[in-house]
Amino acid sequence: MRSRSENVGTVADLSSGIDAAALIRTSQIIAGNFDALDPALVGRVERFTGWLNEQPPLRPEQKSDVELQLRKLLSTRLRLAADRKRIPGIAEEKIERPIFVIGFGRTGTTLIHSLLAEDPGARTPLWWHSHSPSPPPGEVPVTPERIELTARELDELLMRAPGLLTLHPYWDKRGHCPIECEEIFTLDFQNAYPSLLYKLPALAMILDASNIAAAYSFHRQFLQHLQWQQPTSHWVAKGIYHQFALDALFEAYPDALCIWPHRDPVQVHPSIMAITAVLYGGITNWQMDFQALGPAFVESIAASLAETMKNPLVDDPRIFHVDFQDLTSDPVDVIRRAYGHWQKDYTPEFDSRMRTWLADPANASNRYGRYDYALEPFGLSREMIETAFEGYSRRFRLGRFARA
Repeated sequence: MRSRSENVGTVADLSSGIDAAALIRTSQIIAGNFDALDPALVGRVERFTGWLNEQPPLRPEQKSDVELQLRKLLSTRLRLAADRKRIPGIAEEKIERPIFVIGFGRTGTTLIHSLLAEDPGARTPLWWHSHSPSPPPGEVPVTPERIELTARELDELLMRAPGLLTLHPYWDKRGHCPIECEEIFTLDFQNAYPSLLYKLPALAMILDASNIAAAYSFHRQFLQHLQWQQPTSHWVAKGIYHQFALDALFEAYPDALCIWPHRDPVQVHPSIMAITAVLYGGITNWQMDFQALGPAFVESIAASLAETMKNPLVDDPRIFHVDFQDLTSDPVDVIRRAYGHWQKDYTPEFDSRMRTWLADPANASNRYGRYDYALEPFGLSREMIETAFEGYSRRFRLGRFARA
């Protein structure tokens, strides 16, 4: 997969780049952690700032905003390291049979994630976890004020991107909304995800394939941090990148269970582009060329997915594949069948809690209205998408290859 960004600045009043050494020094002061930094983390910070400095120059006010978020991000990472050093028991936590929702966004992944989280004893990473993880929730009571402070950051993101709740209403849970694993990777400077860096006017930097094992190692450490001294039967996590990193995922979590929904790419990609445009349009003041981005995005994703389809892990029994039509028809039945596939206990209480969640108007997918998706605003056509994803669609009987 490849990252792309567009020029969102002006020619005049451009600032100098981000200074990695200054970022590290000031973040250590904020965190109160003056231990020698892990050289690998230093390297990632330097790589990150190097990537950022290769983007179109930031205006002075933009640079100030970006540096503020980067300092918060790095100081949070340093606090996590200090917590792990101070509390050896964190590293002893066992993460057993975690469930990962994988696959493209806009295929019902958040719905599945939300329903799986209704299993008593299950735990899922939430917005406040990624924005204020230290001290670990097992050490001191987590106050409402701590969660509220993180929720205000989500409020600011939503103010910058009006219309976002129509496309992704789950964010109205504020500090308690479920997050994607890409946020966890961002905490370790492995990528740049907009929920933590919404003041950065550029498309996200993606995971470095050469460092993918380290990213998943940190992911596991983060779950250990949250789980320490907290009652947890298993974790439920979600990430759109996992489908491209199955080897690393199962290396880090050999007993992981995955649920992978599949939907006609002709329906998926205008939806993906719509939420991308609304989110990054808000972040960049609508200075991006989404007509050009659409075809480039489809080309890049299709190439990555074609490589994934060659991986024998796609057919691994730890993965339960789901047709989107089945999910929309009866989501509870899909979860029940997944548990049966994994030979995992499915209780009446879990079933009841999922049905209650679905019946609650506060969880209705249209609670902020409906959005009419289209291909043309993003330079896409049905033929282009069908051609790009023909192998994938044929394999999972999607679109024109759908089962009779």
